[in-house]
Amino acid sequence: MSTTAEGPSSEPTCMSRVQGPVQAVLRPGQWCFGVRAIRQGSEQWRASCSVDALVQALKTAVADFQEGRPESGLTNTRKVRIAKAISNDTRGFVRIENYTQTSEWLDVVEVHIKPVAADANACTAFVKSFSSGFLPTCIPCAPLLNMALFWIPFSDFTDKGSLNKVRIEELRTKLSASITVSVETQ
Repeated sequence: MSTTAEGPSSEPTCMSRVQGPVQAVLRPGQWCFGVRAIRQGSEQWRASCSVDALVQALKTAVADFQEGRPESGLTNTRKVRIAKAISNDTRGFVRIENYTQTSEWLDVVEVHIKPVAADANACTAFVKSFSSGFLPTCIPCAPLLNMALFWIPFSDFTDKGSLNKVRIEELRTKLSASITVSVETQ
């Protein structure tokens, strides 16, 4: 594990930087219909800003989490980064990779954003957080191994509840400091 003068690095290891995006797209942890519900969380938001402003606010929130603000941010997962962020007049999309601090299990948050037709200063966002696979991305060939092991049941529950649901809540709370974000459905 790499460290900086302030403590552990907020960047995943080289192995995870290479394998993480592949596993995030393949998402073998979501293939098995019967058990994927225990590995994910989702919400639909309404935000009082444009699509581009929400994408920028998400980038800022992730940058703050990378720097450890707040200290407990994204359930103590400081290895967090924006994997993809796009926005235009008709839609926006952000993919956030969250790696556990030591083993680098990968959970992914995806935010699909659309403008509200009747209000130029509002948008809706469908947010989904999910566990990407059984094995952590620091293991060589993890995406391939996770494809073979997609059927193994595992959960993301802790004493706080589902980490994926907690992660969405923490992201929404962080965004609410700068824009109005309300939950439409959970």
